[in-house]
Amino acid sequence: MATFTQAAPHVYVLRYPVLDVNSVLIVGSERALLVDTLSTDAQALELAAAVRTVTTLPIDILNTHGHFDHVLGNRVAARMLRAERIWAHPTVIETWTARTEAALTDAVAVCASLAPEIAGNVGATVPLAPTEALTERVTIELGGVSVTAWHPGPAHTDGDLVLSTGEVFLAGDLVEEGADPDTSGSDVANWVNILDGLLPSMPDVIVPGHGACVDPGFVARQRDDLRQLLLGPAKHVVHSGL
Repeated sequence: MATFTQAAPHVYVLRYPVLDVNSVLIVGSERALLVDTLSTDAQALELAAAVRTVTTLPIDILNTHGHFDHVLGNRVAARMLRAERIWAHPTVIETWTARTEAALTDAVAVCASLAPEIAGNVGATVPLAPTEALTERVTIELGGVSVTAWHPGPAHTDGDLVLSTGEVFLAGDLVEEGADPDTSGSDVANWVNILDGLLPSMPDVIVPGHGACVDPGFVARQRDDLRQLLLGPAKHVVHSGL
């Protein structure tokens, strides 16, 4: 069973082995925030059970962006955890409200090459679109713990959100460890500029969308690699759809 590991006071990371994707739980004295919900109903059941080994507090959910491996667990996680609010950028809400069939088709195609063992389950998932549009910088109060969430601009996707507790920065897929960042359909030039702007205030603990926690030095190196994509022949083998 997947389990959370404490990354810092109040912050727990569940690193799921399929696609090496992270879900993050931030726990205050009154509420908790679950960030990203994995890819399938079965994974979301595991995730919800893991959450309840850490806290019994009321839960809100936030999706860092609209790719399937971060949102398709919404329905089951929200039901099992009785979450009333799911935060996301408006483009994520639009995708999973108005373009659900196309988004699922794309997700299955990605799974067929990267994680064929879950492709059928992904295709059978009934998505739940987020309910709360995050259009400006928002501070979510959890009781003694404040989480700031904002949209830094188009980068990995049009609807990326990043979060900070002060001690920990949640980068979503603006940062990936263990695999090259997915730049298909991305605004790479703006991505580089965004990382330039974020780096000076990043704390020592940064949770990427995929892989192990990293530090600002790792982010700087990944920013430089992204910049190289703009300046010359790609040095990465780029996967798609995560």
